[in-house]
Amino acid sequence: YPHQLSGGQRQRVAVARALTVDPKFIVADEAVSMVDVSIRVSILTMLARLKKEFDVTFLFITHDLALAKYFAWQGRITVMYLGRIVEDGPTQRLITDPRHPYTQALLSAVPEADPELAHHKREIELRDAEIPSLLALPRGCTFHPRCPYFVAGQCDVAVPPLEALPEGGRVACPVRMGERISLLV
Repeated sequence: YPHQLSGGQRQRVAVARALTVDPKFIVADEAVSMVDVSIRVSILTMLARLKKEFDVTFLFITHDLALAKYFAWQGRITVMYLGRIVEDGPTQRLITDPRHPYTQALLSAVPEADPELAHHKREIELRDAEIPSLLALPRGCTFHPRCPYFVAGQCDVAVPPLEALPEGGRVACPVRMGERISLLV
């Protein structure tokens, strides 16, 4: 019976059901968020194998950038904040050289197992921990109330457009545009 299945078993059944119609595109929305950490890797490995075996494209939605990095290392990542795309690009570039302050904050929040890397990891100090209400979004960049690089009269006036980066990807932050930002000091 379905209620007797574990979280990992339920996820596998959901994937099997999706594959029955021979899809070319699968949306995996928080596919491993409700399963035990010990099961996550096996499900991600299974999804990666299915991606190759069935030539399926995945839209992998997650709040965990470490999982996104693992699943999409050869692909692309798009980072959204309050319903707007703030940065996207090839996974390797986005992880090693994040340009938007929100992407930086997300990456700085990921625990680092290597003590040497953890020692050099740059922490991002947000101006405010409070997330704005979706019912009353702030003018301009929606991240500006929390952004450590806030510039009055620029960030709080207009929604910044996504601008192409020379090395691939796009970023919606005129303040940080063109600057190389590293999480390692």
